[in-house]
Amino acid sequence: MRVLVLENSPLAPVGHFGAWLQAARGATLETVAGPGLAAGAPLPEADLLVTLGSPKAAYDSDAWIAAQRDLLARWIADGRAVIGICFGAQMIASAIGGSVSAIGRFHEGWMETAEVTGPVWRGPWVRWHGDHVAVPEGTEVLARSEDTIQAFRHRRALGVQFHPEANAGCVADWIGFTPAGRLADPEAILAVTRERDASLAGQREALFAEMLRLVDVH
Repeated sequence: MRVLVLENSPLAPVGHFGAWLQAARGATLETVAGPGLAAGAPLPEADLLVTLGSPKAAYDSDAWIAAQRDLLARWIADGRAVIGICFGAQMIASAIGGSVSAIGRFHEGWMETAEVTGPVWRGPWVRWHGDHVAVPEGTEVLARSEDTIQAFRHRRALGVQFHPEANAGCVADWIGFTPAGRLADPEAILAVTRERDASLAGQREALFAEMLRLVDVH
């Protein structure tokens, strides 16, 4: 399996998801810097495209964000498989005719999702975003919190706003990037993440397998 990874920020690598794709599915990963993509640029051939997180928002006016949105719209229209995580999910939503807007508060830390279509979506999973996602009619909503969609599927495109790929190193970087005083107990978040890097391995593997099934990648 060939997997093309759009790394949209050095703060958001493919982490646990990439390691699982290689170990469990024998995947070959090629990583491309999302902000370096030019409008209309061809992408390498891949069985799966993965677009990752970023401190930027899908509604920001950067040229590379518009270029990636157009790329994703073409990829999805061609019936090809793509998985987006956090910013990547928001980009998929905007590419399929949905919308993204600021909630006015932040989801940061380990959280469960109450309204889900199956147990793999419930979590707990790390969230680190502050945006509301709306999706067009015909999109399957897989998980929803009180103020936004947390996971959805449209054709062979899947988006998750939480971060199953995040390991303790990622979360430590995000804590360092977050404005001082916004997190109630950053050390507790990091301690829980270090423990769950190992203890939630089975939960992550079940979710990753379901994510691939939903985009028809085997």
